[in-house]
Amino acid sequence: MLLHKTNDSLEAGNPPDPEILERADAVLEEMRQAGVLVLGEGLMPSSRGARVTFPAPGQPRVIDGPFAETKELVAGVSIIRVDSKEEAVRWALRFAEADPHTPIDILEIAG
Repeated sequence: MLLHKTNDSLEAGNPPDPEILERADAVLEEMRQAGVLVLGEGLMPSSRGARVTFPAPGQPRVIDGPFAETKELVAGVSIIRVDSKEEAVRWALRFAEADPHTPIDILEIAG
């Protein structure tokens, strides 16, 4: 799974830069053509979400967004089916070419 991090502009509800979006869409299409893309979706700003925490066992707390730590939030998700971490890194680097300012976390889905 590729987790595309957000930024202050996206968190403020501004649309992504059209040129970056076009380049990212081209990478998604490249993934589709290669048969590795399972899902690719953008996410709404955290102001539209909520966070569930457990300050004490059995006592959930729901906090409405927005959340303060923008650098930890995700703006989009790409789920890919690849044979190795190295292949996942190659695809993440393709996104980095499309938008060199957005960090991407690569995580393996359990199961």
